[in-house]
Amino acid sequence: MLLIAKTALADDVNPPMPVPVGRVVWVKGSLTAVMPNKEERKLQRLSIIYLHDMLITDPQTYAQVVFTDNTLMTFRPGTKFYVDQYTFHPGKNKLNIGTSVMDLIEGGFRTITGLIAKTNPPSYQIRTPVATIGVRGTDYTVALAKNGELFIGYYAGEPCVTSVKKGSVEMCLDTKTPYANISVGGVVTGLTEQPGILQEKLEIIPAKIALFNTGVSGTVTSFCISQ
Repeated sequence: MLLIAKTALADDVNPPMPVPVGRVVWVKGSLTAVMPNKEERKLQRLSIIYLHDMLITDPQTYAQVVFTDNTLMTFRPGTKFYVDQYTFHPGKNKLNIGTSVMDLIEGGFRTITGLIAKTNPPSYQIRTPVATIGVRGTDYTVALAKNGELFIGYYAGEPCVTSVKKGSVEMCLDTKTPYANISVGGVVTGLTEQPGILQEKLEIIPAKIALFNTGVSGTVTSFCISQ
């Protein structure tokens, strides 16, 4: 029992180091990261994004981040976005290159996916309250309405949305069906007309992270953004 108590105390004194997964490219307004211990960080250009951060934009804020696999993502105002699972190992084969599983809780974003989605699509997921989004290398936009409905729009590639409430019904978007709506009940409906909530095309500025100073474990400890 004494050993267990000492171990628990040691863990409290020396909590695991946060794992960096990306950086902020730009912010127009106020972008906050809430860590698992509920501590908050105000983010600005070049701030580091860590695994298990909850990223929050206020009702007037737009912000863009870039992840280490060079996924670009611009958040809409009033967004809550959780970085649940993320690993990236560029030196490994495509089946082991990494995993990206994240949660859109409120708001929305536009994203241009990076190497994880392009080389190993099954390892990429965006989860929402009503559907899960997967891709095969793409540029798409998403918004959760206040009533809980999800809207997704296609720009390039092949974004696919799967209902979590209606027997895993999947719909992939393309030039013929560039939009979709998923109801609170999980009904997936393809749309040819752009929904009003998606009319604003969010700005994405080209940016890349150069990986360097990598430790033995493969965890990236430093970043450099070039534009």
